[in-house]
Amino acid sequence: MKQLHQRAAEKLAGSILFLMALLSILHGLYGNLPAYLAGGAGWLTALLLATSTNTVQRIQVIAMLLVGGCGLLWGALSGAVIPFEKVFSTNQAMLAMLASVSFLRLVTQPAICDEALPQGDRPLWRTLFGVHFLGTVINMSSIVIIGDRLSANRAMTPLQACVLSRGFAMAACWSPFFAAMGIALSNAPGSQLTTLSTVGFPVAMLALLLTGWELTRNSRADSFHGYPMQFSALWIPALLALMLMLLHHAWPTIPILTLISTLSLSVTLLLLLLRHGRAGLGAYRQHIRVGLPRMSGELLLFLAAGVLATGIASAIQASNLSVDVQTFGATEASLLLLTMVSVSVIGIHPVISIATAGGILSPLGVDPNLLGITFLMTWAIGVSTTPFSGLHLTIQGRYHINAFTLLRMNAGFALVMLGVATLALHLYTGV
Repeated sequence: MKQLHQRAAEKLAGSILFLMALLSILHGLYGNLPAYLAGGAGWLTALLLATSTNTVQRIQVIAMLLVGGCGLLWGALSGAVIPFEKVFSTNQAMLAMLASVSFLRLVTQPAICDEALPQGDRPLWRTLFGVHFLGTVINMSSIVIIGDRLSANRAMTPLQACVLSRGFAMAACWSPFFAAMGIALSNAPGSQLTTLSTVGFPVAMLALLLTGWELTRNSRADSFHGYPMQFSALWIPALLALMLMLLHHAWPTIPILTLISTLSLSVTLLLLLLRHGRAGLGAYRQHIRVGLPRMSGELLLFLAAGVLATGIASAIQASNLSVDVQTFGATEASLLLLTMVSVSVIGIHPVISIATAGGILSPLGVDPNLLGITFLMTWAIGVSTTPFSGLHLTIQGRYHINAFTLLRMNAGFALVMLGVATLALHLYTGV
């Protein structure tokens, strides 16, 4: 009986989450529809799915809600204006984007290939770049698709896991379809997608080149079995990214997250109907019922992060904190990056540190693009390093690769990338 109630709750939650995405799109397109309607739908979904999250996520969510709630209470008692609409609507556009992007896996998953896995340096490079570019659009699904193929006939090796970890994580530096971009744009108001992606893309490419060079030295990749990546798996992600940039150029006033959500939902439905007719529509509906409720962990985490950021901003407003914003340049951004990556290693999810930093710095008039770039670099380096990230927990649980093994393999890489990110921040500011 309990399982039946849980399934019914998940089915209802999927429909409400889809409604949230549609309401968020309408708000972004027209503006006269209140954002709290989409946010309220998100919170209702979170209540329905609250019991389906794991213990660690629940602890993080409760901690963020408590800290954010205390900040709001302090602000209210001190006479500050409490933006109650923001409490309900913060991150609703980003959550709508995540829900919408999840539909893309229905049309971008590569065909199952039974050919023998290629071996050597070249397959390592193809797997590295393949998981990166596939992951830019379908996110964690790329890890499962490629990882399952690599481990179909033999246990995954730490080297294969390292390639998946770094290749996927570096997509956070620039991908407009990645959760990191939504978080950066939301917590650094005024930052521009084109600027963040322009700075982040070369950083990601350098990271992949450094990874490939390191992992193929001294014949380390001679026994590496890679994924038989084909162009057919990557053309849709590339087309979507191009379409997004063109739409953003044509309608710059429409929020970028709204464009991503609209594009993801509409392109997926169109391709499913063209490929499969009515059966494609059935797959679309099935994803609403089954696929969307699976993002319960992300949903709760990001809603709580919105409360945390709003609470911190209210507390700062109430305390009349005054900070010389002229002092936040590349050096300060680099120190912030180092701090946030360091705390991520001990288990503090980047979304928590980003929400905290955004709540403190955004109201003070710092350069939003500099702040957004710092957030993206934090997410990319942080999730590739900490053994507690969803990426590494997935690899550990599904492919039995110890997350601390990946920490040891990626520690030196993270230090190098901190240096690269620091250089990128200084180049951006011209210092």
